[in-house]
Amino acid sequence: MTQDLTAHEFRTLTTNDEMHGDGWTIQRDPKNPRVAVIRTSDRISFKNCRRRWGWNSHLRHNLGPKQNAAPLWFGSGMHFALEDFHGYNRFGHPTDAFNAYVKATKDHDIRSLPEEWEELVPLGQDMMNYYLEWLSHRNPLKTYWVDGVPQVEVNFRFKIPMDQALLEKYGYDEVVYSGTIDKVCIDEETDLLWFVDYKSAKAIQTLHYQTDPQVSAYMWAGPYIYDKPIGGFIYQQHMKAVPKPGRILKNLSVSVAKDQLTDYYRYRQTLLDVYKTPDLFPEGNKEMLRQLHAEEDHEFNKFIRRDKIYRNAAQAEAQGAIIMMEVEDMLNPNLPLYPNHTRDCPSFCPFLSPCVSLDAGLDFKEELNLLMKPRAQSYDPWRKHLKWPKGDDEPAAFDWDNV
Repeated sequence: MTQDLTAHEFRTLTTNDEMHGDGWTIQRDPKNPRVAVIRTSDRISFKNCRRRWGWNSHLRHNLGPKQNAAPLWFGSGMHFALEDFHGYNRFGHPTDAFNAYVKATKDHDIRSLPEEWEELVPLGQDMMNYYLEWLSHRNPLKTYWVDGVPQVEVNFRFKIPMDQALLEKYGYDEVVYSGTIDKVCIDEETDLLWFVDYKSAKAIQTLHYQTDPQVSAYMWAGPYIYDKPIGGFIYQQHMKAVPKPGRILKNLSVSVAKDQLTDYYRYRQTLLDVYKTPDLFPEGNKEMLRQLHAEEDHEFNKFIRRDKIYRNAAQAEAQGAIIMMEVEDMLNPNLPLYPNHTRDCPSFCPFLSPCVSLDAGLDFKEELNLLMKPRAQSYDPWRKHLKWPKGDDEPAAFDWDNV
């Protein structure tokens, strides 16, 4: 019963589509071709849980939470701050750009902000301040510009070569792959482009690099986007924390605890404040200092890390083949959309309550109405509320349609 209901409920019809019995008859307007847009986030959601994807995807019900999740809201602010700083730099400092984002999201719809948004603002400000400090000792990764436009927050799309008969069967005229590159930088010595992606998280992780689907997809898409060789992918992670001075204990000694949120420079300064000269540093503190120094590099420390990730031509083509197989499933209106329950559902799925109610035979539709709303058709609707410095209008985006 549940499976039949789920498969039926999650079929999406356009205003020109009609369903007859168990089959589908598609009536399309040739002047308005029906285009299926496939995004990396859609693919990840589809493989994690088909039921959640069915509710959330713009290909189906296109529902999203009325109140933004804190990680999503915070991450969007960080992305905008870095987008401006590495692009036109209209605000002059990423912290000022982050503050402008906060105000714009409040002006757009304060009810959609996460409950803890006021607690997150100081963290975002501190992280952007620290990023400039961290970057002052490292390669800033020169932004690539095209026709006077910095390649930051690049929204791209290109046509996926799908079998036309299959598209006709499912009522589409074409399929395009869409994504956003946070930053494109250029290595002027090799003339190679690198795609940079920003992530913010409670902890920095690296074990997923070999199989990360976003990396593989973007390496596959790279040649379709720029007529230049692509060196690879740079994964830039920001820990949701900033370093603090070394911890001073009640006996006025400096702690050697490994869990301190500090870095080499701050810890050393604390030791100098307490002991005045390196010759008087206790041996345990010296060992702690050596360990902190070993954890820092020209590309990373405990709080910010950049890693270069590579994919060869075979891996990129394999990812393209995988994408086309996934697309065939995603476009099928009769595909069973069963759930994939895991212990992570309570922490990461906004559809948890209606999902449980659906399986329990309760009124899950009412819960969807209470918790969800149609997702915006455009990216970042809060942008229209941004107050640019000196009354400037939002910078023009690069016109990919004329490439």
